[in-house]
Amino acid sequence: MTLVKTPVRSAGGPTSIMESARCDEASPVVPSDPEPAPLSLSRSAVLLSDEHYKHSLGIVRHLGRMGVRVTMVAASKHSLACSSRYCREVILSPAGTVEALVDTTLQAARQRHFDLVMPVSYPMTLALAKQREQLDSYTRLEVVASHTLERAADKAKMIVLAGKLGVPAPRTFSSSEIHERAGELIFPVVIKPQQESPGRPPIRYARNLRELWEILPQAGRKPSGETENYLVQEFIPGYGCGFFATYQNGVCKRIFMHRRVREYPATGGVSSCAESFCDSKLEWYGRRMLDALHWHGVAMVEFRRDSRDGEYKLMEINPKFWGSLDLALAAGADFPGDLCQMALGRTLAFSDRYERNLRFQWPLSGHGELFHLWSRPQSVLGVAVDFLNPRVKSNVWLSDFGPNFWELRDVARKVFRIGRG
Repeated sequence: MTLVKTPVRSAGGPTSIMESARCDEASPVVPSDPEPAPLSLSRSAVLLSDEHYKHSLGIVRHLGRMGVRVTMVAASKHSLACSSRYCREVILSPAGTVEALVDTTLQAARQRHFDLVMPVSYPMTLALAKQREQLDSYTRLEVVASHTLERAADKAKMIVLAGKLGVPAPRTFSSSEIHERAGELIFPVVIKPQQESPGRPPIRYARNLRELWEILPQAGRKPSGETENYLVQEFIPGYGCGFFATYQNGVCKRIFMHRRVREYPATGGVSSCAESFCDSKLEWYGRRMLDALHWHGVAMVEFRRDSRDGEYKLMEINPKFWGSLDLALAAGADFPGDLCQMALGRTLAFSDRYERNLRFQWPLSGHGELFHLWSRPQSVLGVAVDFLNPRVKSNVWLSDFGPNFWELRDVARKVFRIGRG
């Protein structure tokens, strides 16, 4: 390990799907009773993982501005989040594997004081959750039990749970049954991995049975040559939406919602531009899922709003921090701060306050606006208008431009590789 300096609601749930007064789109902030002032975090210390993620950068900047001492455990100090002025220190791991990073994290927790270990990616979140007994002797880890994490990350199991809870979802078929039930398919269909995993194959689309049979042999094959289970799912036309929450021991403590404006790839993927909003039905569905899992920590419940009937259809649960976290932070939904407060022993009050109709874009990020334009050039006017609009926020900070320099460098490298290819 190498150091490198550098309206009043109960806590349970909404009583009615029609409880919509809080979600008046004309109001910039969801109305609720005043919240108690949070405990100061200025003397707290957090050990953060996953230095290459744009939302890790968002967390570093956010907590750093609050006075939190943020230390990154990383494979390289020459990376996105480590280059932020708000990253106080980098603890280098001898390798970039999950196993090595977990070992480095455990060693750091034993040797140094950290109020909280905060993993960002799913592999790190799951791996550290499995090491909870070791971590609990030295620090706090505010994530749900590992078996619940794995269950939530299994899209097939969440589709089954949604059916039991009355949460709408697309018609979904597993790889083991698709040949026998191919006659029930309605095209186009989506082919995607069943579980969250690093290096997973991309989402594919089939417009007819011939294309499906061509895609299926490759659908579950990872770059490593291994195979994994996959799903064939009804395509939902419309746009992506997310319900986000902090839970404390099974009780919902904070909510936030957004809708995607642009994505990469443009057919459906990661947000390159998103906007905050509020809808009581979306909240109801999201909370039904997380309540049933008796959640703890942060999570995203992802939906698509079906343009055919206006209904929200469940896509998956992201049982960790999500890529568009910057938008929630800009709107006033302090998810990383919630975990810090819990680690310090505070029981959180419920919060549904955040700015709505706030738009956020990621111009230079790896799956951001430039890459959206690559897949959909006709969006150039919308991207440019948002970029020039001072009311649209972005993760480009002139006061902390080091990370954005790394983003520019990575974009240039990818364009160069594409040009040579």
